[in-house]
Amino acid sequence: MKFGSITRFLTGVAMPVFSIRTDEGCGIGEFLDLIKAGQWCKKVGLDVIQILPVNDTGTDSSPYNAISAFALHPIYIRLGELASSVKTFKEEYVEEINATSARLNALDLVDYHAVRIFKDTMLNKIYSDNIASIKKDKAFMEWIDSNTWVKHYCVYRALKEVNKQDWWKGWKQMKDPKEKEIDDYWDTQQDEVLLYAWVQFELEKQLKKASQALESMGLRLKGDIPIMINEDSADVWAERKYFDLSMRAGAPPDMFSESGQNWGFPCYNWDALEKDDYKWWRQRLKQASKFYHAYRIDHVLGFFRIWGIPEKEQSGILGYFTPAVQITKADLIKYGFNEDQIKSFVHPTFTRSYVTSLFGKASEAVIRKYFETNTSGQLAFISAIEGERAIAALPEDQSIRDKLTGLYHDRILLDTGKGYLSTWFYYRTRTFNNMNDDERRRIREIVEANGRAQDSLWRKNALKLLTMMCETTDMLVCAEDLGAIPPCVAGVLEELKILGLKVERWARDYHKQDSPYIDTYHYPRLSVCSPSVHDTSTLRGWWEEPNWDKNQYYYTIGMHGECPGYLTSDLAKKIIWRNLNANSTLTILLFQDFLSLYYNLRTKDANQERINVPGTVGPTNWAYRMKDNIDTIIELDDYNKYLGAMIEERRNRHF
Repeated sequence: MKFGSITRFLTGVAMPVFSIRTDEGCGIGEFLDLIKAGQWCKKVGLDVIQILPVNDTGTDSSPYNAISAFALHPIYIRLGELASSVKTFKEEYVEEINATSARLNALDLVDYHAVRIFKDTMLNKIYSDNIASIKKDKAFMEWIDSNTWVKHYCVYRALKEVNKQDWWKGWKQMKDPKEKEIDDYWDTQQDEVLLYAWVQFELEKQLKKASQALESMGLRLKGDIPIMINEDSADVWAERKYFDLSMRAGAPPDMFSESGQNWGFPCYNWDALEKDDYKWWRQRLKQASKFYHAYRIDHVLGFFRIWGIPEKEQSGILGYFTPAVQITKADLIKYGFNEDQIKSFVHPTFTRSYVTSLFGKASEAVIRKYFETNTSGQLAFISAIEGERAIAALPEDQSIRDKLTGLYHDRILLDTGKGYLSTWFYYRTRTFNNMNDDERRRIREIVEANGRAQDSLWRKNALKLLTMMCETTDMLVCAEDLGAIPPCVAGVLEELKILGLKVERWARDYHKQDSPYIDTYHYPRLSVCSPSVHDTSTLRGWWEEPNWDKNQYYYTIGMHGECPGYLTSDLAKKIIWRNLNANSTLTILLFQDFLSLYYNLRTKDANQERINVPGTVGPTNWAYRMKDNIDTIIELDDYNKYLGAMIEERRNRHF
C-alpha cells in the first residue's frame, strides 16, 4: 500500500495488536480490533498506527521469533468472523467462543498459550466441518496459486505437527527437502496442509479489511519487519541456500552485556540472495505491502554489517562484523610480527605455571584432559575444545568451565577463513598485556587502521541492500538505527530518504560535557521521534527508574524547583509536547504514554505498562493489555479533546 505524499508533520501511536482490549476479542487484540483503534485515532487527530510484527511465531510469544517471514499469526484471527466465510458454523461453537472469550478477557495480561491453543483447536474444528466446500472455493485456490510461500509454510506446519512440534533438525524425514518433495507432500496430504493455507487465507482477509478501513479514515498502518528469522522456520527449512547456518547473528559486547548477545538466528547468505535478485526479500516486502503503508526495518545496522558469531560459540564475545575488510597475514608481517607470533594471536597458549595458578588442586586433571604441549613447551587446548559450546558440555563444575572459557577467550585475533579480525577485547588479553610497549603499539595501529577501513565497505553494502528494499514497494521506509552507529549510516539513510529513529532519552550529544539532551526541534527531518519504545520502560517507568540524571532532564525541559519522584500529569504533558514539537516527520508515542496524561487511565504500577524487558523471559513480556476497553477510551470526550488539542498544534505545522 502507498503511504502517499507528506506535506505536514505527522503523529502516530505505537500499539501492539495483542494489547488492544475489546469485548469482541478473545483474550487478545485481533486484526479487526485495529478498526476500533483507528476510530480513537481519528477522534484525537492521529495519522499513523504502528504495530509490532504479526507473523506466526508458533509456541513463542515473542513477535521477533517468527517461524515464517510471510505467514500471519493465527492468534490474531476473529473466530466469529468465520461464520460468514464458511457453510457450517455450529451454534455450539458460538457458545464456546463466547464463554472462552469472557474468561480470557477478564485477565489483566494476555495468556498467549491459552489463546493460541484455543484458537488452533477451534480452527481445526471449523475446518473439519467445511473441508469439502473449502476445497471447492475458487478464490481460495487462486490465492494459493498467487502466493508461492504458502506451500513451504503449510508443509512445514504439517510436518511440525507430525513431529510433535520438534524442530526440523530432529525430523526423521525431509530435514533438507528438495522442492519436488515439498510438492509431493502437498499433493498427497491435501487435507492436512490445506488447513494451514485456509487459516492464512482468512487471516489475510481480516488484516486487509482492517487496513483498508484505517485508510478510509485517513489513517496509515505501519508494520515492523524483523531483520532475522528463526532457524526453526519454514523459510530456513525450505530455502536453505539463502541462509548461513555456520553463523549466528547477534550484537557485540556493550555497557548492557559484557559478553555481547547471541540471538540464535542464522545469518543470511547474501551472495545466494543477490544471485536470485533478492527474490526472497522482495517477496517478503511485497507480502507486507498488502497491509502496511509504512514499515520499520528492525536493526537496520544489520544491512550495513551484522555481528556474526560462529555456530560453535554461545555468547557474542568472539563474534565479528560481516562483511568486513580483513587483516591479512601480509599486513601483520609488514608490522613486524612473525609466523609464530601470528599463530599465538589466534590460538592462545599458556605456561603450565599459569594454568596451575588458575585451577589449583584440579590443575593436573584439567591439563591432562583438555590441554596438550606444543613444540615451544606451552599448553594449548586439545582439538576437541573448539568453541564455547564444547566447553559448556564438559562434565566439570561450573567454576572449572568458567575458567576454561576465560582461557578460550584469550586471543587477539580471530581467523575468519578469509583473513583475520581483532577480538572485541583484544586489549584485555594476557597475550597483549605480556607484550612490550612497541608490540602493543603496533597491534593497536593494525586494529585501528582496520576499523577505519570498514566504513566504505559498509556504506556500499547498505546502499545495495537498502536500495533494493526501497525500490520494491511504495511503502514509507523507516529504520531502527539504535546502537553503536558507524559513521556511514546517517548519510545512507538520508540518501535513500529512509527515516531514522530518535528515542528522546538516548538522543544526546555525547561529545559534550554531561552529554546534554538534544532539543527535539533539532532532530533530522528524516526521522521518527519517540520518547519510549517497546523494549524500554514507558514514560512513567522511565521517570521512576534509579541511577539516571533525572534532574538534568527536568531542568532541560524548562521545569523548576524540586524534581518529583513520579511522573505527574503536568510533567507528562511537558514531555509529550516536547516530542510533538520535534522536527521529525513522524512523532510516535506508545499508547501507554498518551494515557499518562490522565491519572485514572494509568495502571496501578508503571511496570504493568511495559511491553518487553530485553534479555529476560517471563510471563509479562509481550503480554501487556490495555487496562480499559478501547470503547471506553473512545467515549472519554474530555480526555480526547485535551489530547486532540495537543496533536492539532502539530498537525497545523506544514513543511
